[in-house]
Amino acid sequence: MSKHYVVSNLVLNVFAHSTEDSGKVRQAVLNVLPSQLRTKALIEEQVVQGHYGNPITLVTVRLKDKEDEIQAFRHILCSLNPTDRSLLTATLHRRVGSKNSLIYLRLSKQDALSGKIMLMDGDDVIKVSATIVGVKNLRDLHDYLVKVFKECDSST
Repeated sequence: MSKHYVVSNLVLNVFAHSTEDSGKVRQAVLNVLPSQLRTKALIEEQVVQGHYGNPITLVTVRLKDKEDEIQAFRHILCSLNPTDRSLLTATLHRRVGSKNSLIYLRLSKQDALSGKIMLMDGDDVIKVSATIVGVKNLRDLHDYLVKVFKECDSST
């Protein structure tokens, strides 16, 4: 019997530091989404204070429609190169919340600005989180990702 999983609560967060062009940072996070969903994105900006009193803008992007969330998360996964896909599955245990259905990805902000979606560990990243409804354990999540990657490869 095949298990059915649904993506929910897709959230993209990025910090725009005072030394950065906030328009470019917004564009970088929107570039992570499929082009047809960028105009549907709900963008929220909140200015917070950094450790040294500097203003930092937290940009949060969400999609209202569940089908759009599914399409966007699939787009992100399918856009990863083979090395990043392998890295993601190999380090999956470090990319989940307390419930294994919550997955976290960190994407390169600089690469996203140029239209590339690449995993990156560090601070200057676009943080992506999503709940995969139906996942009960790490094995389920791993199997879901492998299945999506295979579907990505067969649809190209």
